[in-house]
Amino acid sequence: MSSKPRLVTGLVMTSLLVVGVEGASATPSMLTDAKKAGVPANNCQYCHTTAMPKKDTFKPDELNDRGKFLMDDQQKRGLKTPDPAALKNYTGGADKK
Repeated sequence: MSSKPRLVTGLVMTSLLVVGVEGASATPSMLTDAKKAGVPANNCQYCHTTAMPKKDTFKPDELNDRGKFLMDDQQKRGLKTPDPAALKNYTGGADKK
């Protein structure tokens, strides 16, 4: 099995990820939305520290700097879900791309 079908299967299996804000969740479609926005996200670890985050065990500490940026952006803007397009505004360190 090539890596692309495995990635899609893995994303579907993770379905919803709690982001730490009431009613907020991340979905596999966020990866697609990030790519559409021109962000080089290849897998969940673009924003998470774990390869396969799970809704029932997720902790905000499991977000990397990009994930924390999205969570902060979501809270500041009062959004129900994170906006992957906001990653275009992420000005983090050398690993930003």
